[in-house]
Amino acid sequence: MKIIVVDDELSALNTFLPNVVDDLRVECKMFMNAPRAALEYVRVNRVDAAFLDIRMPEIDGVELAERMLVLNPELKIVFISAYVKDERAIAERLGGRVAGFCHKPYSADRLTALIASLCAQTSRPKLFLRTFDAFDLFANGVAVDFSSAKAKELLALLTDARGSYVTMDTAIGNLWPDKNAELGKRLYRDAVCRLRLTLKEIGAGELVLFERGRAVIDTRIADCDMWEFVEKGGVFSGRYLPQYDWSIISEAALEQRSKQ
Repeated sequence: MKIIVVDDELSALNTFLPNVVDDLRVECKMFMNAPRAALEYVRVNRVDAAFLDIRMPEIDGVELAERMLVLNPELKIVFISAYVKDERAIAERLGGRVAGFCHKPYSADRLTALIASLCAQTSRPKLFLRTFDAFDLFANGVAVDFSSAKAKELLALLTDARGSYVTMDTAIGNLWPDKNAELGKRLYRDAVCRLRLTLKEIGAGELVLFERGRAVIDTRIADCDMWEFVEKGGVFSGRYLPQYDWSIISEAALEQRSKQ
């Protein structure tokens, strides 16, 4: 999700930034007392949400929101303010298009909740992970073209884990079993970087959460034939992630399940 923050106080921006800089779901751009630059940015870039200070000298936050919504009617607006008394009037003025209010001084818990809510509201492509007969990620019915075969294999490994964390060591052991530890770590980081870029390019950056030394797929964001088979049963073709040797253990478990 791409957000912008517009405030006329450098201290406020500096306080806001640490709360989002490590959130891999978020790409953030900040404007200090530059509402016109922010407007131009919204005009030429895809932006999902705008955090706007209400009281700014050149253009106040409410007027800025109105102008931005003309450019992007789907934009989510969050107002930043040290005052709470105007919230109802502002929400009515914008016709209910206010996603929330964020009060100064910033609360890390409040920001986290707002970011989570905005991510949930942000539109993303319909994602489907195919694991039977071949592995592919489809976005709105179209197979995604991966720039790196290992990035695609890393996604397959995360898919196989069904929402459980996969550590860096586990990924290296499966994807680069013949490499030494240091080279394996470099290759893993490169695959992570490439996978993140590919997912961001298709608007599915939230599909995988990357943390220090581990990663996990969000099973709420995509559909998958294997996940559905495990939950509901059905027909198993007998071929599971055939491109990858490490899938043989899971394939055997699926075969056993299909016989029950």
